[in-house]
Amino acid sequence: MKIPTNVKMAAVAAFAAFMMAGCMPHMGWARSAGYSHLYVFGDSYSDDGAAEAISGDAVRARITGAVPLPAAPASMEYWHGRWSNGPTAVEYLARKLGVGLTNLAVGGARCGSGNYFAWLDGWRDTGLRAQVLSFIAANRRVDPDALYVLGASANDFLQKMDYLTPVSLPDMAFACATDVADATMLLIRHGARHFMVFGSYGLDTIPAVAASAAAVAQARQFETDFDQQLRTALLPAVQAGNATIGWFSWKVATDAIIHDAARYHIRDVTTPCQITLPQPRKACARPDTHLWWDEIHPTGRAHGLVAAAMMKALRCGPHDCTPPDGPLSMPR
Repeated sequence: MKIPTNVKMAAVAAFAAFMMAGCMPHMGWARSAGYSHLYVFGDSYSDDGAAEAISGDAVRARITGAVPLPAAPASMEYWHGRWSNGPTAVEYLARKLGVGLTNLAVGGARCGSGNYFAWLDGWRDTGLRAQVLSFIAANRRVDPDALYVLGASANDFLQKMDYLTPVSLPDMAFACATDVADATMLLIRHGARHFMVFGSYGLDTIPAVAASAAAVAQARQFETDFDQQLRTALLPAVQAGNATIGWFSWKVATDAIIHDAARYHIRDVTTPCQITLPQPRKACARPDTHLWWDEIHPTGRAHGLVAAAMMKALRCGPHDCTPPDGPLSMPR
């Protein structure tokens, strides 16, 4: 069957957008060569086991409402404390950069303080800004040659949707963006110089949201508002020349996988491999063919694809982003 020219062009455009996700002309990227280390602050899209450890301590301390996160290890729903079936994108990124990884991300983290799982707040503040404050308290002077990755926003939105938090979406987006920007500025004031900051996740495409047209509309509003507010909040630091701040859009990367799934041998971009709601089911037989592991989180395969886009973005200067000439390869 002959593929119409407009379809071919759309696929090429999607792939180019995917590979260039994060290249923002006004946000000046640092080059990927020469980073000494990778430090990560964030949520379940980056968590490599922190929530499992913290929630386990809370369960043993008999904190009211405490349960193992992301699930009881015996359930075998998740891989070694990740909210997926494999390593996260930042783990792949550290491997590709050839540097060590210090990962403070905690599943459920909100942008400022607190967690989607409110019972956890009585045990420890796991919010992104709180992660940064804890890191700074333990490190009076931070490494200026390291790359610092910050990303959160999903849990603020999901908490509002699931628990009807009494705040408007624009106000929530503003508060969330302000918290992420403040956390970035704190690191800059203590000597950090190179950043990758995540824009919005593709919340409108996650299975937990995509089934409802109303929820999709709200997710898109939140994504747009959050991205605009965060760009605005970060711009003064870039203009002052105090740091190089790269912007990486999980939403762009996710949308590109969806629009060009066949290229990456992904056959299902809507159904979770590991259904957890209302009750956990047996995982699918071929998770690498799925975009989503559960109702919110990508598969390990998808994390690998996103990590490759992150690497492409790190190599991309503010004015030299050019479309790639070949298919994306998984990190090794």
